[in-house]
Amino acid sequence: MESFDRIQAALRGRHVDRPPVFPHIGDHAGIINKLSYKMMYQNAEKAADAHIKALDLYGYDVTTIQVEPSWPVAEACGAEVKYLPDKNPWIIKHLLNSENDLVKLKVPDFMSTESSRVMIEGTRILTNETNVPVAAYMTGPITFSLQLMPYTILIKKMYKNPEFAHSLIQKSVLIIKEYIKALKDVGATILVLCEHDIQLLKPEHVKQFSLKYLKDIFKIYDYNILHMCGDVTSHLNLFAEELKNINKLNTLNIGPLVDISKTQDLLEHKIGVAGNIDHNNLLPFGNPKKIEIAVENAIKASGGDSRFIVAPGCEITADTPIENVKALVNAVKTYNG
Repeated sequence: MESFDRIQAALRGRHVDRPPVFPHIGDHAGIINKLSYKMMYQNAEKAADAHIKALDLYGYDVTTIQVEPSWPVAEACGAEVKYLPDKNPWIIKHLLNSENDLVKLKVPDFMSTESSRVMIEGTRILTNETNVPVAAYMTGPITFSLQLMPYTILIKKMYKNPEFAHSLIQKSVLIIKEYIKALKDVGATILVLCEHDIQLLKPEHVKQFSLKYLKDIFKIYDYNILHMCGDVTSHLNLFAEELKNINKLNTLNIGPLVDISKTQDLLEHKIGVAGNIDHNNLLPFGNPKKIEIAVENAIKASGGDSRFIVAPGCEITADTPIENVKALVNAVKTYNG
């Protein structure tokens, strides 16, 4: 079974020969190919070449130009982002610091900012030069909004002025949609929408400021994965019903603190589960044997559900040893449960 067929079958709940491997590899591809973090956002050809080499090395089922592209998107909107050779980028000046600043937020020309242009051009190259699906990654309504306005300010607004918070998030959603459309136009076929920050919020705020907007975002792609970081078990218990009713949501990606089988039951197998290999400790600091055991346990926990996808809980870190990533992929390919 080819990767395209395997991924699409799993996302639709059809028969697969084995679970797909969805590795969340971003800057790791550059580091193992002697590129700086900074270069991964400056040169589309070099970044794409690094991902092609990583794909050839590991043999997983999906690739992408970047797992955390929202720094470039925030930068295109007017935020200041610092890019260093030896560290992940981060925002040093938010675009919005008060309600009055909201007028500054508009859909940008993504091709006029180097970093976001690299994301689009790199996606085009990967689409043309690889034989696996290319995913579009973007942060979700809450997480992207928190990249435009500091946490302490926006979270307070959610309590004290929810009308403003919705106005900001509605604008954020417009930008998210235009960015992922740009990636789709150059060949991306799967959307991975990342809500990293929902564990910081009470479930009711997640419903109001994220989930209610997802249906609109998910109209754009045929295949959609929602990624949630951290221990969100208590959140899922309270809004599983909402998730089940989001049209075109295929799969929920969970981390190592969330139980695979219980999440499947909670979602009544209407939405697939991807996960839940430990990306914080096991993959960077464990050994191949422990990783193999973790992968086998994850597949067993899935109970043979054809929707299940093996994935880390979040991005594989740049310093994760090559042999550990190989162990992750090979454990899936050799599983004989």
